[in-house]
Amino acid sequence: MRRLAMIVTLASVFAGGAEAQSDAISGTRPTFTDRQLTPVPNSAAILRRLWVPDLDAGFVPQGLTVQDGAVFLAGYFSTDPKQGRGPCRLYSIDPRNLAVIGKLDLPATCGHAGGAARGQSGMIYVADTRQIYAVQLDSNPGKVGAVVRMTKLKGRLLGSFAAGSKDAIWLGGYRREGDAETRLYRIPLSALAAPEIDETQATASLPLPDRAQGAAFAPDGRLWITRSGSKFGELVRLDPKTGAIEARYDMPAGIEDISFAPDGRLWTVVEAGSRRWNSWTTFFPLVFEIDVARLR
Repeated sequence: MRRLAMIVTLASVFAGGAEAQSDAISGTRPTFTDRQLTPVPNSAAILRRLWVPDLDAGFVPQGLTVQDGAVFLAGYFSTDPKQGRGPCRLYSIDPRNLAVIGKLDLPATCGHAGGAARGQSGMIYVADTRQIYAVQLDSNPGKVGAVVRMTKLKGRLLGSFAAGSKDAIWLGGYRREGDAETRLYRIPLSALAAPEIDETQATASLPLPDRAQGAAFAPDGRLWITRSGSKFGELVRLDPKTGAIEARYDMPAGIEDISFAPDGRLWTVVEAGSRRWNSWTTFFPLVFEIDVARLR
C-alpha cells in the first residue's frame, strides 16, 4: 500500500514548483573549479536544476530514469579524459526538494552505466555496454535498493543507453559519425531472466542517428533521444515506428540520458563540466527538468 500511495501522488510530486524557473541550483557546487555556468540553448525551457552529485570525487553522470516518485541517476568515477570506465554508482533524487536521498554502488563488473530505464513498479534497469543490472528498489527513505539480477549482452546488442516502456526495455548503441549503423532494440522484460541475450530476442528495432546518448518515451508514446559530444548537444524527436527524425532542438553539449515524469516534464543530465570533462568549453554539470512545450 505504501508503494501504491506513492504512485498515486507521483504526478503532483513532480509538478510541484515546476512552473517558474529559479536561478537557485540545489545540491553542492563543485570546489575543483570556479567556472561559471555556460549560457546554453533553450534555457527558457529549463526549470529546476541540481548540481550532479559527487563532482569533486570524479563522478561522471550518464544514465537517468524516473520511477516511483524519484529520479535515478547512474554513472561512473573518472577524472582522466583517457579513462572512460570506472566504479559505477546509482543515486536516487527526491524531486520535491532535489535532495539526494540514497546511493548504491553497482557491481565491479560495471564500468560506465551509460543508461537507466524504468521497468514495472519497484524496478529499474541500469545499462552498461555489455551488461544489464536489474535493481529492485527499496521503499525505505534513504535507500536505493539492490541489484537482483545481471544479464549479459551479446552480438549487436549494446547498452550504451536505455529506455523503458510498459513491458520492455529498449537498448541503444552509441556510434560516431561514419561508423556502422546502430539500432534501438526492443527487448521484452521477460527476456532479461536469461543469463545472456542478443539482438535475436528483440521484437522490434529502429535505426539510430550517430552520437545518440539517451532515449525516452513521452506519455503520448513519442520517442525522444539525445545526441551530443564535446562541442554540441541536441534533443531529437523520432517517429517511434520508423526512426525518422521529426524535430530537433539545441541542447547543452554533453547532454546524456533522459526520462519523462508522469506530468510530462523531461529530466536529463549533462556531463560537460565534470572533472573528467572540465576542459570542454561548456560547463553545465547539472541534473535538470525541461518543459518540452517551451523548446524552440
